Amino acid sequence: MTESLEDPVPQVRPSGTMVTYGYRKEHLPQDLAIARWLGATRLEILPDWTARPDPIPARRECQAAGFMIHSVHACWGGVSPFQERVDLASVSPTVRSASIDAVKYCLDWSEQVGARYVVVHPGVLSVREEIEARTEALLQSLDILARSIDSSELSICVENMPPGVHPGHRMSDLLKIVQLLDRRQVGLALDTGHANISSSLKSETLAAGPWLFTTHVHDNNGRNDAHLPPGAGTIDWESWPACLDEIGYNGVILLECIRYLREHPEALNDEFLRRFSRLVNA
Repeated sequence: MTESLEDPVPQVRPSGTMVTYGYRKEHLPQDLAIARWLGATRLEILPDWTARPDPIPARRECQAAGFMIHSVHACWGGVSPFQERVDLASVSPTVRSASIDAVKYCLDWSEQVGARYVVVHPGVLSVREEIEARTEALLQSLDILARSIDSSELSICVENMPPGVHPGHRMSDLLKIVQLLDRRQVGLALDTGHANISSSLKSETLAAGPWLFTTHVHDNNGRNDAHLPPGAGTIDWESWPACLDEIGYNGVILLECIRYLREHPEALNDEFLRRFSRLVNA
């Protein structure tokens, strides 16, 4: 893996963006062009898991363009490399076992593509009354997955979710699970848009603390998970870098709004670039 040779200025926190791969309409070249415009050095790959694409061409294309593959977004919900629905916190042993197998497939794929981190969802929409049982099920799933990558350099990052996912929609619940596991291979991923809907970006960032491994950065109106570019919604971006400083986070600021940027090229303007630069250089 090689760093970008076009990184314009030293960065306190590396910049990155999500790119897509393996979909029927392939957007990877366009996504890489956007990444270059952003001055990003890291990528997160979102594969079409239902198509089970070959990771090797993706690795070659991203590396040839000068990027480091930072992370991969694992399968979730109905987006699976197999037929089964993915729910690591399911109280059904059959569903949970199939979900673990699906995520193991994603972990193997991620290692082949050269990623360091794999982002996983803690579960799906569920009822609060099952939170204790689902928390125990998620603990067991993550422990099994962590043991499966014990000899690799991969790390699993559990992502905070929007309201309705139990456990998962509050970072404090996920933090307790990760602390109970206390395994080097398992940390947290902060989704800024989900945080803005569930609580606030400040509180969810501070709740993650030193267990924060990576980020998904996008904006919304506080109600809908719209995956807008920073500045297009209601998040207070000016104060966020101070929150990251407080918990000692020096990891990647990784945009998760590639579809919007691809479909709205007018958003790729100097104002947006300055805002993104402030996030990574603050």
